[in-house]
Amino acid sequence: MTFAKEKKRNSGAFSLVEVTIAMAIAAVGIVSILGLLPQGMDTMVAAGDEAIQARIHQQLLNEIQMTPYKVGSTNSPIDEFDGLELYYDDQGEEIGDSRASGAVKGSQEHIYSARVTLPPVDDMGRGSGSVPESVGGAAFNGVSLSDDNEYNKYIRPVIIEVALAGALGEQFDWDAEKFRKAISTYQTYIVQMGHDFSAAAP
Repeated sequence: MTFAKEKKRNSGAFSLVEVTIAMAIAAVGIVSILGLLPQGMDTMVAAGDEAIQARIHQQLLNEIQMTPYKVGSTNSPIDEFDGLELYYDDQGEEIGDSRASGAVKGSQEHIYSARVTLPPVDDMGRGSGSVPESVGGAAFNGVSLSDDNEYNKYIRPVIIEVALAGALGEQFDWDAEKFRKAISTYQTYIVQMGHDFSAAAP
């Protein structure tokens, strides 16, 4: 009598238990990766917003720096920027400002807003007005670079606020506490060249 030889089990195959365990491990990894996607997208969107807001600030600052101003004058061209509010689209391109006619604020194109504060100074360097609430809202007395508190009339602060405020339209308030986190504030100084800035102006 001849008996058929028993076929050897293929040792290279996987059992059902092994496949199930492998699928469970893969599922845990995939779920973990999917959980990170929203956070990564939020980070990418936030980085894009910051880049556009920084570009808006730089464009405004360049325009202000190119505008002449007369020391101690109340009708200096640069004073036209003080209190000016401008509106931009989703790419950071200007679409209008608060002094232009037309309903630009709150329109479908309006995504970003910017506000310029340029506190005035008199011919002795003494300031007036106040700085925005986003930087404390304190009164502005002037810029002093010396220990004797004498003010320099050739240096003026520039505060540019940029916010992702288009969807809020008329409801957005620059000075309201609840909107403070939506505002990116940039502070710098402009100077009239050809003078000694290490001491008070003569």
